[in-house]
Amino acid sequence: MFWQQFRNRGRNILQAQAASEGDFSARCTCWIIRSVEKKSLPTKANREIQKLEQEVRLLILNVAKEHSRGSSSEHDDCIKTKHNGLLRSIVNSARHCPASFRGSAEDYIVDNCKSIYFAGHETTAVTVTWCLMLLATHPAWQDRARAEALEVCRGGTELDVDVLRRLKTITMVIQETLRLYPPGSLIMREALKDFKLGGLDIPRGTIIQIAIAMLHLDKDVWGQDAGEFRPDRFANGAAAACEPSHMYLPFGHGPRICAGQNLAMMELKVVLVRLLSKFAFAPSPGYRHAPLFRLTVEPGFGMPLVVTKLP
Repeated sequence: MFWQQFRNRGRNILQAQAASEGDFSARCTCWIIRSVEKKSLPTKANREIQKLEQEVRLLILNVAKEHSRGSSSEHDDCIKTKHNGLLRSIVNSARHCPASFRGSAEDYIVDNCKSIYFAGHETTAVTVTWCLMLLATHPAWQDRARAEALEVCRGGTELDVDVLRRLKTITMVIQETLRLYPPGSLIMREALKDFKLGGLDIPRGTIIQIAIAMLHLDKDVWGQDAGEFRPDRFANGAAAACEPSHMYLPFGHGPRICAGQNLAMMELKVVLVRLLSKFAFAPSPGYRHAPLFRLTVEPGFGMPLVVTKLP
């Protein structure tokens, strides 16, 4: 239901958000501490970002308002309505924002919709893209993954949770793809008090950036072949792939780990099983390898592949 409500406006929202992310990410690489002050400066880049963020906000609120007007039981609890959709749940919850939320009901709707719409859509799609590129350039692994996909699809087997859990090769391929091309290029945390990090004094309020891609390519952790595609690193699971285990964090780590990581893994497995069981992928001569580090790690010049339908 969430995606149905956003279907007609989705492209406009994504385009506006992508432009905002592009400007924001370019400046993120220059931010080290106290980004709040820098974001407040009346620069051209800041004005452009504020304009784009306002555009995204209005697009989301318009969809939410149209949804509310079209609801036959707008003031009922979401569990009592005919369609227990995610968007409806967000709109209803906004009427009773938790005390810990610092903002208006509209802020609550926009923040939650952005988190679900962008984090739950673009990150999964770009990971599938990188998976296909890596399998196209590593045909032996593509053959192994396809054999597993064909095995589970045999006899029209339904891809339920139990079947997806048994996909060891495809799971390793996804985990290694997430290591080399994490969907989020960085995460940020704010220091809640003064502390020391190594030899650095970190004052309260400092915004700390963690470059996930750099952690995932650290040769002291992953070995001299850290930059190579080797899914069997994850033969014993993600927790045993490196030491310490929190050096692998495509979904973050700790209490603020991605709430949708299990759903994302299931989506990735289903998409790869369907694609690999029907098509073969090979590199395109026109492909230019240029990962673009925005809020997600995207192919800078697209991802052209030679796709062949299997007999």
